Amino acid sequence: MAIAVDNRVAGGARTAPRRRLEPKASRIVEGLVVAEIVCQLALLSTALAPYRLVFRVAVFGLSLGFLILLSGRGRFHPAAKFGIGVMVVIGLSLLNPDLNSVESGLAQLAMYLAILSPLFWMPRLRMDLPAMKRVLMLMWSFQSLSAAIGVLQVYFPGHFRFAISSVVQANGNAYLAGLQFQNAFGEMVYRPMGLTDTPGGAAGAGFLAALLGALFFLTDHRKWMRPACVATMLTGMAAIYLSEVRVMLIMAVTCLLSFVSLLAWRALTVREVSGKPAKGSRRLAILAGFATAIVVVGFIWAVSIGGASVGGRFNSLVASDPTVVYQKNRGLFLTYTLDYVLPEYPLGAGPGRWGMIAYYFGNPLDSVHQALWSEIQWTGWLYDGGIPLVMFYVMALGAAFWTAYKIALNRFSGELAIFGALVFAYNVSALAATFDSNYFIGGAGLDFWMLNAMLFAVAWQSSRRGRLRTRR
Repeated sequence: MAIAVDNRVAGGARTAPRRRLEPKASRIVEGLVVAEIVCQLALLSTALAPYRLVFRVAVFGLSLGFLILLSGRGRFHPAAKFGIGVMVVIGLSLLNPDLNSVESGLAQLAMYLAILSPLFWMPRLRMDLPAMKRVLMLMWSFQSLSAAIGVLQVYFPGHFRFAISSVVQANGNAYLAGLQFQNAFGEMVYRPMGLTDTPGGAAGAGFLAALLGALFFLTDHRKWMRPACVATMLTGMAAIYLSEVRVMLIMAVTCLLSFVSLLAWRALTVREVSGKPAKGSRRLAILAGFATAIVVVGFIWAVSIGGASVGGRFNSLVASDPTVVYQKNRGLFLTYTLDYVLPEYPLGAGPGRWGMIAYYFGNPLDSVHQALWSEIQWTGWLYDGGIPLVMFYVMALGAAFWTAYKIALNRFSGELAIFGALVFAYNVSALAATFDSNYFIGGAGLDFWMLNAMLFAVAWQSSRRGRLRTRR
């Protein structure tokens, strides 16, 4: 499916007069993002520590609530049918004789459903491009603030610091010491947390600040926004460097490159058809130049704050073959997954035997079906549903990639194409993250499906209102 702008609307003067006022787009997605922010901030309070589990699951509960309570009908995202396949596999896996406990299995089932549910409740909402902009603006503002605070945490050790997660502290003093480094001023500091409770958490905020900053650099034409976007992109990159999370740097550079490259390719195809440069080509070229400079300047700035430790950490990426670097670090877990987990659990080990679900809901007295350990998403998928689950989830991801790609490249999509390219680049980061962490079993997974479902809903509903037309 391809989405195209209706020329009757694009023509301006020839636009037919409206016969009735259209209802405002739904604010429910914005409310969900605000709830995510509030719950994340609540985790920083020591006074609210006894209620950590409540704040951890509240957003997922909201997502499930939307699935049950929202009325209406709409066109499902192409990934939805594969999402149903994922849920069927998880449901059948509850019958696995290796299941640790019914409670942990059902909790894992609920978690998968909550994360995938935007594919099913998003079509019921009234969505348009301004609504999507507001959602991304909320995310960008909060993550930019988190990245900036992360930089300040290294500038001023002991200040702007919040309570460290009890789960992290439970690993012991030796582990916590490994999360510290000596900054350029000779003081020991934790890897910047930003507005999270995990050392190094500012890296995720920096990634989103840089990627969304690039989006608004192209789409927001207010005079003050362009320097604001450059500033947040620079701060975001510095936060990534200071956090010493190398995979996040690779993801950020890859995503910015994917975003700019996809839009550049679209500009070339538009020019070939119309004979005229695509609108916004000059600003895209400026963004490409700024993005390149920001990667370099951000590194220099981070080293001037974080010292030799930061420089040495990232120099290791180019000191040897990147595949060797990965294999020595996270690649070991992929090898373990292929060599041991896959042949041992081709049909899964029963859902809920790993991660925080096992920690909170598992049965520790079951010595036969003990909790398992997963460092990367592929391991977790195999544990929860084996090869069938991996196949359905990969097909769902493929549908998400293809949909965003088609919207981004269609020459009639207008400004929506930029958002399509943004979501495509974001999807690239998510796929890369599955080889480094358990990306799709938490808030990041929920955000992934929310953004993809929202992009498709905006495109489809615009076509129904006559602002876009659908071409097959």
